[in-house]
Parts: sequence; structure tokens; C-alpha cells
Amino acid sequence: MGFESFGQQDHDPARKRRLAVGAGAGLVVLGGLLAVGIAFGAIAPLQQEEEVDVKLVAKVPEAKPPPPPPPPPPRPKSPAPLGAKKASPLTPPTVIPQEKPPETDLQNAKSEIPIGDGDPNGDPNGKAGGRGSGGVAVAPTAPPAPPAPPPPPIQLPEHVDPPQAIHKPMPEYPEAARKQGIETVVIIKFVVTETGEVAEPTILRGHPLLDEAVLATVKTWRFQPAVMDGHAIRVYRVVKIPFKLRT
Repeated sequence: MGFESFGQQDHDPARKRRLAVGAGAGLVVLGGLLAVGIAFGAIAPLQQEEEVDVKLVAKVPEAKPPPPPPPPPPRPKSPAPLGAKKASPLTPPTVIPQEKPPETDLQNAKSEIPIGDGDPNGDPNGKAGGRGSGGVAVAPTAPPAPPAPPPPPIQLPEHVDPPQAIHKPMPEYPEAARKQGIETVVIIKFVVTETGEVAEPTILRGHPLLDEAVLATVKTWRFQPAVMDGHAIRVYRVVKIPFKLRT
């Protein structure tokens, strides 16, 4: 076929119709083949499979419950004490007495219960066979209750006069502190009781060479106690004792 004849065929309308009919027939045949393949499983859809690890495990037999414990053995009966007499069974009377039994004279009747060798002058209402003298038992007396603790000390109120000193000597200057030239002020706190005595002395500020002399002296002090509402009270007191050397 020459070049000219090929170019003429491109403009042939009958040829275009034949090409269109052939293409449509090819598509119909291809579609039929696809339908037949799917019907017979030739083309299967893709499936995603999951890998599973299977392990064989031996079946554990079920444990049987333990049998119930045996019942406890019966307790043996304690033997009867030696010399004990068995109680005879009660038998009903076969003959009804016709006569009334004689009454007992309660005034002249003697007791069949052994009295023992107790005091004949004992209490007639006492225990049979007792050995007491017939006196009335006296309950033991309870010990006396301890005295109530004294009321706690308080700070001296403003409207109450402080305790007045009756005996208040000053402590002597210890020789060891004198030789070392120690000069200071010892502060001591104590309680003046409702009887005017000193209790609970405590050094608040002092010196090792002076504290013992101050405590021993303050314990000997005596006061007229403070009075509030007509009653003596316990109050705290703080005293400063200076130690100075004379020049």
C-alpha cells in the first residue's frame, strides 16, 4: 500500500465504523471473560490472614477434694470413785398404809447431823460442826483514803499581797568562789505553800560554786502565806541574790 493510499484510508468513514464496532465487540468479550472467571473462582479477592501460634497444652486433671476428717473418738467415761454406792432405783409402793404415821416431837427431837467438838457456847445459828466461838464476824476495815493533793501554785494576782518573809537569812559566800573572785547574781524560783514553807526551789541563773549554798539557804526560809478570798494560797516567787566582794 502506498503512502497516498494510507492517507486516504484515514478519511474513509466506513473504516471508522468498522473500528468502533470491533472495539465494542472486544470490550464485550473481555467483560464476559471476567464474569466467567469470577463465577468459577478464577479471580479471588485478596484476604489478609493473621498468623496464630497454636500450642498444645496438656489437660491438668481436676484435683479431688480431700476426704472429711474422721470423727473424734468418744470420750471414755470416768470410773466411779472407789467405795461409792450405786443409787438404787425408786420403786413405787405396792400397799397404801391405812394408819397415819406418828408426828415427831420437834422440841425433844435430837439432831442427826454431827455437831462436832465445837464450843457449846457458840452461836446456835452457826454452821453445823463449826469450831468457832460464836462471835459475830467483823468485816475488815478499809484503809483510810490518802489525803487530797494540794492545789497547784499560781502566779501572784495583782490584788493579792505577796507573802511576807518571817525567816529569810542570806547565804554565806562560799570560800572557793571568794578565792576565785567570782561576782554574779543568782536567780532562784520557788513556791511559797499555804503553810508558808518553801517548795520546789529551782535555779534559773547561777554559778556552779554558788548554786548549792543558795538552794540550802532558801529551803530554810519561812513566810506568811498569801491570802485570797480568806484562804491561804500557793504562789510562785522569784528572788535575785547578788554576790559581791567588798573592796
